[in-house]
Amino acid sequence: MRLLLAWVVLASTGLLAATRPNAPEPRVLPEPGFYQWLASEQGQKASLTQLRERCDRVPEPGNNLDCSVTVIARMFELKAVNQLPDYYLAIQRRHARAIKADPELKVLFSMFGDQSLATLRTTGDFSVKRTPQHQRLKIHPYASDHFIAQEMLPFIDVSAANGHTARFVLDTGAPQTRVNVDTAKLMGIRLLTDSHYAYSTFYGENNLSARLGVIDSLKVGSSEFRNVLVFVSDRDNLLGLDLISKLGPLKITRKTLELNPALSPRCDSPITYTRIDLNQRLTIAASLDNRDTQAIVDTGNVDYLTSALPGEQINVVQTLTPGNSPLDTADRQRYQTFKGVLNLPGHSLPITYKYYPGFTIPPSWVRGRYVPSVLLGWRAFDDFEMNLNIETGRSCFNKV
Repeated sequence: MRLLLAWVVLASTGLLAATRPNAPEPRVLPEPGFYQWLASEQGQKASLTQLRERCDRVPEPGNNLDCSVTVIARMFELKAVNQLPDYYLAIQRRHARAIKADPELKVLFSMFGDQSLATLRTTGDFSVKRTPQHQRLKIHPYASDHFIAQEMLPFIDVSAANGHTARFVLDTGAPQTRVNVDTAKLMGIRLLTDSHYAYSTFYGENNLSARLGVIDSLKVGSSEFRNVLVFVSDRDNLLGLDLISKLGPLKITRKTLELNPALSPRCDSPITYTRIDLNQRLTIAASLDNRDTQAIVDTGNVDYLTSALPGEQINVVQTLTPGNSPLDTADRQRYQTFKGVLNLPGHSLPITYKYYPGFTIPPSWVRGRYVPSVLLGWRAFDDFEMNLNIETGRSCFNKV
């Protein structure tokens, strides 16, 4: 039937062209590629079913594997863990040879064992129950009253269904929520014992080991997440951007986390929410020492500003010009400190920033070229506050 219809269409087109020899050839626009479609408004709002269907239409094996990994990443982001096992195994079978030949893909597709996949398959649907009221939650500078951390960070109280409460770093720079092994036991997290995940930190640490687990309920204030996939490691508890972004409208200041705050009339520096595979980021278009860059808002970073590249080497005469002048290199083993000028939309301020050798902030693509990224850390909240609303797309970094 398809062949017959195609022949009829071709014959009809030929007949029309014969009767109108000067008629232009009909122009058929090519279907946009998967990632071009994903970047469109339609792609950004697409459901998991639509993402899968679109990826299935990509014929070339390498490109199909790429978009399949993106679909898996979106499953992690949306916490749709009960949809993960069958799709994960299907991609693993379909692209077995290419996965085996690629070290990174080999790690990704050995993340789950049979027991893990069986547990995920029977896990209930992830859901969020948000409080409709305005709530102001206290931000604590340390993990608990009995443990004094080396650095002050934004800790908030997070509760489990069994009543256990622990303090988590409110970490907008962490793509995924992470729970300490001891806290996981106290909160009753079901550990996926044959799961394995290797991750890196911004401070040059690589191949750190984690497992995954599922918790029935996590509560932040009166808002509740159910059937949550979390990463479990020997590090601090982190409430990552995967859950922070689902809390609805937020306001983060030095002392409080507000749920459902009043709408701010100002938007000094617009914040963009971006997705890159398993990572989500909050970024601001910025300039450091006249170099365009992306500033990642990272409340889990203790510094005011951290750069992926150091300032340029200068001579004595040039030190009179703001920017790029080394301030302190005494602790050269860990970091070097530079003075510079940071430009954000609406603001320009002299800044002292740190550069860590071996730093792992990924470079960003700005105006057709790669440039270094910078992290705006928790100390920046002495001068700024953040209004966050992922759903409406109106997120702002405002001067206090």
